[in-house]
Amino acid sequence: MKAPIEVRNAIAIPASAERVWDLLTDVGSWPKWWRACQWVRVESTDTAARPTSFRWKAHPVVLSSSVVASERPRLFAIVADSPGLHAERSFTIEPGAAGRSTIVISHETQVGPLPWFFRLVLGPRLESANQAMLTDLAQAVRGAS
Repeated sequence: MKAPIEVRNAIAIPASAERVWDLLTDVGSWPKWWRACQWVRVESTDTAARPTSFRWKAHPVVLSSSVVASERPRLFAIVADSPGLHAERSFTIEPGAAGRSTIVISHETQVGPLPWFFRLVLGPRLESANQAMLTDLAQAVRGAS
């Protein structure tokens, strides 16, 4: 069955894939650069001290998340749950033209009663919010270089 909400976004960032990766996967720093992320509480880490599960607030929703894929510097994926909502989001990081930029592709699906009943409103809002997140990431990467 198809997810009631599915959005894809992309952005080219004039920075190395490693620099983009470092900022994107440092979930504890998200509130510093991502305008929609209000707070993050890391609940568990792996042996290298990278977050594996965390709680966070984006927009008005508190989410419990787990990292489900982490392949430096090309793939980072999380799942996020809240009452009535299950989201899966992946970030694919690819080299841009002539190695002068990095392309970040975000793909998110949402399932559950909330996405099903409010898909006509939430889908376009999610697409816009995810593009804003990528814009925030690009600005943070440029500012940190």
